[in-house]
Amino acid sequence: MRKPLLLVTLLVAPCPFFLEAVAQAPTGPGSGHGFLIDKHIGAGLNCASCHRDAPPPNAPKMTACIGCHGSYQKIAAKTATDQPNPHASHLGEIPCSACHHFHQASEMFCDQCHALGLTPP
Repeated sequence: MRKPLLLVTLLVAPCPFFLEAVAQAPTGPGSGHGFLIDKHIGAGLNCASCHRDAPPPNAPKMTACIGCHGSYQKIAAKTATDQPNPHASHLGEIPCSACHHFHQASEMFCDQCHALGLTPP
């Protein structure tokens, strides 16, 4: 009779080390991994704010970014003090997703050819 009670006790009160590991493991959107999704979740947005399809087949189109952040020219004006300005590229209007990723670390598209040392948010 005591064996089932012991099993229930183990299931109800698991090892505190396990609980701590689970609490620290990022598992989904807004889980604190430092990617852009965390900033957007923190601003009160949800997946449907950017993705129109569920589940999303692809990254949102640039129009979704521009819809909230302003025109490409306005974004370039906001980063005008950055030298070089990553939003005033000699390649024109590069898709936002070339640098900015939401569910993984962002990267600098320009660094494919240049060693600028800039870090996108």
